[in-house]
Amino acid sequence: MADSVFKRVRARLATEAGAPDPRQRQYAALVAIAVVGATAIGWIFDLRSPGIVAGLTAVFALVAAGGQALRSDLQRFVWFTPALVLTMTLGPLVAKVPVLAGILVALVVFGAGMLPALGEHYRVGGQTFAAATLVSTTTGIGSDQPPLVLLASAVAGAAFALLLRLTVGLGDTTRATRYAVAETLTVSGPGVVELAAGAWRADGASTWLGQVLAGAARFRAARETLLAQAQQADRAEATRLRQIVDEADKVAEQLAVAVRSRACSGLPAAARLDPAEVVLRRGGRQDLPDAARAINQGLERIRTAVVQRDETPATPPAPGGRRDRALGAVRAHVSMRSSLFRHALRCTLAVGFGMVIVLLLNDPSESGLLLALYVVLQPAARDSMTGALERTGGAVLGVVALAALITLLPGAYLLVPLVVAVMLVTVDRLRTDYSYLLGALIAITVVDQAMRLDRPLVDVAISFAANTAIGAAIALIVGYVAFLVLPSSVVPDVKGSVRSTVWSVSELLRSVRAAGQGADLLKAMHSAHVLAMRRTQDLLGMPALLDGTGEETEDERVTRDAAIALDALRQDVATLAFRPEAERAVAVPALRAVDDLLAGKPTAKIPDAPEGSAPATELLAGSLVENALHARAAIDRTFGYDRPWKSYTISFVRTERLHIR
Repeated sequence: MADSVFKRVRARLATEAGAPDPRQRQYAALVAIAVVGATAIGWIFDLRSPGIVAGLTAVFALVAAGGQALRSDLQRFVWFTPALVLTMTLGPLVAKVPVLAGILVALVVFGAGMLPALGEHYRVGGQTFAAATLVSTTTGIGSDQPPLVLLASAVAGAAFALLLRLTVGLGDTTRATRYAVAETLTVSGPGVVELAAGAWRADGASTWLGQVLAGAARFRAARETLLAQAQQADRAEATRLRQIVDEADKVAEQLAVAVRSRACSGLPAAARLDPAEVVLRRGGRQDLPDAARAINQGLERIRTAVVQRDETPATPPAPGGRRDRALGAVRAHVSMRSSLFRHALRCTLAVGFGMVIVLLLNDPSESGLLLALYVVLQPAARDSMTGALERTGGAVLGVVALAALITLLPGAYLLVPLVVAVMLVTVDRLRTDYSYLLGALIAITVVDQAMRLDRPLVDVAISFAANTAIGAAIALIVGYVAFLVLPSSVVPDVKGSVRSTVWSVSELLRSVRAAGQGADLLKAMHSAHVLAMRRTQDLLGMPALLDGTGEETEDERVTRDAAIALDALRQDVATLAFRPEAERAVAVPALRAVDDLLAGKPTAKIPDAPEGSAPATELLAGSLVENALHARAAIDRTFGYDRPWKSYTISFVRTERLHIR
């Protein structure tokens, strides 16, 4: 196990090529020095609580305000860090007024549950802020310190987080964006282009990376088209088409290396190959489908952009788009019809009930109860009851094991700085695995309180284990009852949900297409966007309702694939809706092709997309086709068609209207 940990640490401190990464080594050295220094100062001057507050503030700031290029991360630091410092400072004071603490926690938990409607980074920021609120108001950490000491500790932690981020990012400010864009050439599946495009826009939308994304989107759409055509062809033709795809993937991997590099003076021969020509030289039929030519067109676009590297900003979106999309998200999800709203309400009810139990127990060892409750319920509408049961057992057993370790291990308080150090060097994991973050916070809380309580450690261990079990039980009971009481389907209609989601996305697509052809449909377009957002979010949460065995079934897998593809398609169409009016015409052929695919036509083809000065819109056109192909394959599997790409007609005419209630 030690060897495995050492290998992971060594890999983290190395570059992609395996050479030592000086930035990561500086980061690790700063973390080690700061943790050792803070531990020594805290022990000598009896400032352990301020040290913990500072360390946790640094962790929360890095988790919520990191993950992208330096420019966008610093922008999130500006608005997130003041709220975080205020929470870590005032939380212990608010905790002395139980009613106020309960209201604050309930509001934050509900808000964190709703933020996923705005995007991935809002989800991470909301969940992190909810964890910070729970720690500061319910665990008692820092409650023995005056407000000015808490403020100084939180500010010091935020400043240290900023120093760490600058240490990693100043030498190469756009590294994260280049790596995200390069993933579009190596990672298949829906949603990849959307994530990369989001990182690109947040980092200033440089023209060359936009052109890479436009070329990658066209390459990916053509690649999926060839794979779809291979499913409809005879064995020999299918083999030939798949060989073209395999050769294209090899070229794309070489180009991804060039995209990730800071500069590029030329490309290797393997990156300049035409995949179709490589296959044609092997013999057989010499004619090529249009999609094979489109693959090389996309790759050639990338080659040109990588070498020239035009750093000027691309065309910005139309003004007011971000505000309109945020308002649309509010309209879509502030309703009992929204699964996201219902799950946020479940989380709030469970935490409120847990706060009442905490006040009734009036025992310092109940400090981890709400964290245990939250780790079991987990504010993600896509979670399942099986997953909650697994986390219940893991939380209780973990606390029991930790309490036993505290009882047997001399100097157990050193576990706190050790856990904080591990959190700081595994921030990426904390950002993607919320259970891991909450579990680490539970460990810190248990160790801190066990050292403070003037009771036999065996009794403390039993108390913490019991309170963790109580929190887990509350989460399970409230979650289960809420599923029965709140309006939701006990036996979900998968086919009906997929059909209504496709219908809503199609309505959005057609309204944007009409707007691109000059029609004035702004109100209808906004209403269609609201409905499509709600439908795709509901479909994303459906696999959790199908769960019952702990193992992913075929229905869950198919439903999840359809949901991810349709949601990615919805994001593309919604983003296109807020592009400048003069650019929308570029994507009209792609919108028409997507409409045909969703309506059940059996032909997969790549529409023409003129290359000009609008890479932001061109990448959307290619991504639309790719996500539609993924969605079409998932729809075929959902409806049980034994022959892929069978011609069919789904009636999308429904009685519901585009009036959002």
